[in-house]
Amino acid sequence: MQDYGNSSYWDERYAASNGEIFDWYQSYQNLKSQLLPYLNVDSEFEILIPGCGNSSMGAELYDDGFLNITNIDVSSVVINQMGDLYADREEMEYTTMDARNLEFLPDDCFNLIIDKALLDAQLCSVENIHNVNSMLTEMHRVLKPGGVFLAISHGLPPTRLSYMNSKSLNWQVEFKKIAAPKGELQEGGEGGGGGGGGESHFLYIAKKSMSK
Repeated sequence: MQDYGNSSYWDERYAASNGEIFDWYQSYQNLKSQLLPYLNVDSEFEILIPGCGNSSMGAELYDDGFLNITNIDVSSVVINQMGDLYADREEMEYTTMDARNLEFLPDDCFNLIIDKALLDAQLCSVENIHNVNSMLTEMHRVLKPGGVFLAISHGLPPTRLSYMNSKSLNWQVEFKKIAAPKGELQEGGEGGGGGGGGESHFLYIAKKSMSK
């Protein structure tokens, strides 16, 4: 099995892709109706997309009027590719950063975090338990009070909620089943981390408490 927590794996993969766009699991257009209740066009509304890869989601959100977007990925190769491709979206950032250690980001700075398959990828890494817990701790830390972390996953609730409902994370977690686009499960299942949902994906919704 490939180590999905290793930046060198992703650097090689993205170098071979030659800047081609690819969306794991779901496209922005497929997810739009699910995302809209959590989005806000207010100028102070900040969005983080961790493990952005070569997805067009950030650009499509931007084109819909949600401008304050920070895209991060552990692969410097894909960050350079995407930063060049979407250089005209001036208020959107692409930064090389590891979602398991967001040392350059302060506490409580994002209103919304959108994770599409990153949680699953961490579960397919060598130190998967440590990596998942580190990632979720950082997602919780950088969320503003009342902010929301959305994770689109291949994994059934019993395989994901045990991590997301950790007592160290002061958020309330819900989930809903969403249809998987036809023909996308084979690629999506590659990073599923086990416990796949067949013809469905799952949207996990974690809302951070307003109190510390």
